[in-house]
Amino acid sequence: MSLGNAHAPPTLGHIVIDLTRGPVHISSRPNSNPNSMCLTLISEILSKGGKVIWMARELPDAEKMSDFLGHLSEAKISRMMVIEFGEDFERKGALIEKTLLNLSSKDLLVVEEWCENHGRAKKKDGLLLQHLASLNKEMKIVITSNPYEDASGKKRGFDGWIVRGEKVLGRKYRTVWMTKIEGKFQKVIITDGGTQYALSLTKRGFERGE
Repeated sequence: MSLGNAHAPPTLGHIVIDLTRGPVHISSRPNSNPNSMCLTLISEILSKGGKVIWMARELPDAEKMSDFLGHLSEAKISRMMVIEFGEDFERKGALIEKTLLNLSSKDLLVVEEWCENHGRAKKKDGLLLQHLASLNKEMKIVITSNPYEDASGKKRGFDGWIVRGEKVLGRKYRTVWMTKIEGKFQKVIITDGGTQYALSLTKRGFERGE
């Protein structure tokens, strides 16, 4: 995959999301731009010489991929496997099982929009994600989905938003919330357990301020 080499390499300000504490489930509230977060993390891993398996329900356009990854050499880009799974995550996910066994702690599996944004998450897809995480406990894993609003009006979950597929995923994945800051262009709040911090989307990807 050739993405050009016209951009300066990114200098990421601090760690945008801690991937060292096990698999992460990014629950992204409306307009928080989780695809750009995934591309930021992918860029960081590849730039450090790691391998990436990037699975997406639908890939972004080539221009956006070039914006985030165009600074990388062909050698580093060649360390990335890209899979667009559409409506067939179960079959495409099963195809990468053997490859996952060879990944190290420097490497990353990304699954964007592992479940659809309407209705209930499919139990079989959640069980597959549990299985993939159990195959290799060294690799880093990030999956994303959009939460849904609590229709009861009781403000359950995270400020009235509920993680999609949380019961299906069990305790394998740590939920990290991504929330758009209203009135602030390209800024989000990350909520990771009891820790909260702001990120800004720049030409180099998401960055954490001082």
